[in-house]
Amino acid sequence: MKLWVTPQGDRWLCAECEQDCAQAITEQGWRMAFVKIDPMLRCAECKQGDVEIFD
Repeated sequence: MKLWVTPQGDRWLCAECEQDCAQAITEQGWRMAFVKIDPMLRCAECKQGDVEIFD
């Protein structure tokens, strides 16, 4: 999961939603702050985690 600094505030995006938001990222000049692998994080767009937890 990547943390993006946007004009509207910071947003976590999964890899799939990052591709969907690619146009906004380039047009609005979003900056990636860092990458974190944490099963508790949720994407701001799809509300899903980037890591699957298997029981």
